[in-house]
Amino acid sequence: SSGINAEYGGDQLLSLNGQPVTTVAEAFSIMDMTPSGVELLLKRLPMAVEYKLHRKDEGEPWGMQIRQNRLVDVIHGSIAWQSGLQPFSAQFRGEPCAWAITQVNSVPVSILCRSTDVILNKIDSQTKDTSIIFQPSEFVTILSESLREQPHYEDFVARS
Repeated sequence: SSGINAEYGGDQLLSLNGQPVTTVAEAFSIMDMTPSGVELLLKRLPMAVEYKLHRKDEGEPWGMQIRQNRLVDVIHGSIAWQSGLQPFSAQFRGEPCAWAITQVNSVPVSILCRSTDVILNKIDSQTKDTSIIFQPSEFVTILSESLREQPHYEDFVARS
């Protein structure tokens, strides 16, 4: 047992049954040949960053401005700012971009989530400590567009 309980949007599949995988077609081919199950090797969230934030009082603002699942600004001097979080500091394909929130307090956030309130409620549900995983927004956009192209894609979406 690998100890992995779930795969997350952004995990990189490296191999199935010891065979390197670089395309979806290769992955399906290997899975079709082994209907009893496959052993997979993942690189966990290779483009992600995690920020652990702590506040002294429950009502103290984190200092992040979020629109849908995107970090659009960090208030100078805030808790988020002091932790080193900066808007538009992500890189994707060599270009700067915004951060997208994909996990809050070890719970995945749907890459299709467009509700600012859902994400803010997840962040504020913790009294003094919160952990947020961000990934480059351009990468998350590509993942969500690719997912929407799949039949019955709703079956594979984390419920936010």
